[in-house]
Amino acid sequence: MCGIAGIWHLDGTAVTEQKLKTFTDSMANRGPDGGGYTLLENNTLGLGHRRLSILDLSDLGKQPMLSDNGRYTITYNGEVFNFGEIKAELETLGYEFKSNTDTEVILAAWDKWGIQSLDKFNGMWAMAIWDELRKELILCRDRFGIKPLYYLHIPGKIIAFASETRAFKHLEGFQRSLNKTYLDLQVAGIPIDGSGYSIFQNIKQILPGHYAVVSANKPLQQKRWWHISNHLHNNIPKSFREQTECFYELFKDACRLRLISDVPIGTALSGGLDSSSVYSMVHHLLNTESFERSHKNSQQAFVATFPGLAMDERKYAEEAVAFTGGPVTYLEQNENNLPDRVAADTMMFDAISTAPITSIAGIYEGMKKNGISVSLDGHAVDEMMYGYRDMLYRLYHHYFSEGSTKLALSLSDIIVETYAESERERVYSNLNVLREIAKNPIKRLKYKLGSYLKNRPKDNLENHPMLLGLGEDYQLGQLPYPQRLLYFETFVNSLPTILGNFDRAGMMHGVEIRMPFMDWRLVTYLFSLPTEAKIGGGFNKRILREAMKGRMAEGIRKRTFKVGIGSPIEHWANGPLKEWMMDMLSSTNFKEDLMVLPSSELSELKKTNPNETFDLKKSQRIWQEINAQLLK
Repeated sequence: MCGIAGIWHLDGTAVTEQKLKTFTDSMANRGPDGGGYTLLENNTLGLGHRRLSILDLSDLGKQPMLSDNGRYTITYNGEVFNFGEIKAELETLGYEFKSNTDTEVILAAWDKWGIQSLDKFNGMWAMAIWDELRKELILCRDRFGIKPLYYLHIPGKIIAFASETRAFKHLEGFQRSLNKTYLDLQVAGIPIDGSGYSIFQNIKQILPGHYAVVSANKPLQQKRWWHISNHLHNNIPKSFREQTECFYELFKDACRLRLISDVPIGTALSGGLDSSSVYSMVHHLLNTESFERSHKNSQQAFVATFPGLAMDERKYAEEAVAFTGGPVTYLEQNENNLPDRVAADTMMFDAISTAPITSIAGIYEGMKKNGISVSLDGHAVDEMMYGYRDMLYRLYHHYFSEGSTKLALSLSDIIVETYAESERERVYSNLNVLREIAKNPIKRLKYKLGSYLKNRPKDNLENHPMLLGLGEDYQLGQLPYPQRLLYFETFVNSLPTILGNFDRAGMMHGVEIRMPFMDWRLVTYLFSLPTEAKIGGGFNKRILREAMKGRMAEGIRKRTFKVGIGSPIEHWANGPLKEWMMDMLSSTNFKEDLMVLPSSELSELKKTNPNETFDLKKSQRIWQEINAQLLK
């Protein structure tokens, strides 16, 4: 895991080593173990790299790296977890290797198979490969966009790319500015990461599953190299038991591959089903199987705790750890010097959200201080198996409006269980309105005609403004609604933003985040399963819960109430951050062109009585305005 950068002056002017170094080293946090810089094409092209040493800690792993035949030069961020088997195949074809890195394997694979080599890779990556023979620069991103790749392209003048938007503040000759349209969309709750754009003017992203070939005389065009619809399974087992067995084996192998490392690995454990499943599987593998290349210190859990707050999940994490008996470190989220930390973290984060990134980043900071450079996390389960409450409500209303009342009523029970016990009676009472309608054919018809539909959650899966990005769309309208909802959250709405946020949070402190549930074999298998394998029997995430029966703490396996990790913005806005936030709001240095709240709302917020208690919504609105102002 690293930071990559590059500058190509398409007009033929020289790129100085200092310009390249300044641009690349602005991301030294991503690669604290050293930097590399290479000038090519008569010094008009520069490739840069910041290294986080994970595989082959020797100098043989330094980048940019040149292929044996001298044709290709690569700068690469990520991991190809199955590089060992690809390396063995290449060796039978006559290739020889000097290092134990996956980077050298990628170069050899590219030399042998070109763009088709990507289909062989199981991992996460953003890479740039210079082809000396064709005089082309290839920019490429993994199937799901786990690793970021931003670029600036001015035809005939420059192409520059980097792992972080923050790097472009340090690109000589470019004045970075916010794109108000995309900033406002983000603030309105419409994520833009899945579209290929960013909140900054002219800074775009290579889309997940896409690549672009750049040359001096041709326009940049992103081309798709992978789409999940081309890889769905046709031979899914018929019985749920067999489906579960297959899922378990895929999940186990995904974890096994991601334990390959020359440095210690930890697990970010929340006490929820997803992270606890990864943690339990890691413990099982390291205690039952032998690995040629895994670090012996890879069973430690790291748990963020928030003493005294409702979001504290320590008791659940303790239950997960008690099942394995593994080592654990509890990271209490302290409030010391909080305003300065939040401000610094926000500027490093270089994006906008409803709460500071500080608590999430604090987990990886704690890992790094304990000698951990790799974390195994449980991301993507929610998006692929109806883990979010909003998804359940959408599906509930869909079934109800379509007349599938039995399915709708079964979902209402699942919805109620996602709330804290103190809220369940209220939620059940609200849902009971629709239960009563479901029992009465006349009332049900009126509902379908629209008398009640006015109050259902807004459903914009077909008309989402971000569906049309820089590449082809996902043609969601052709899918049945339950599947369309999963595609939407996984590829367009929720997950792309989460991947970006956690990449920034981890790499702030030089920690690589690996995600077993995002193994492409597991993802395509899940998307091939019938809906009832993912939600049914009284639970969402059904097949994961079934697969982990007897293999993790039972209370966690059946846990339905979801908290989620994040900063306690409401608590902070009424406590340790209040004075700072109010001072920021009243600051005369506010830039009007960066304002994300309507001026009338901002004026009212500035008049807020310092003794007033802010609710969650108001806390988030104040924070978003401050967040935007810190994006300098």
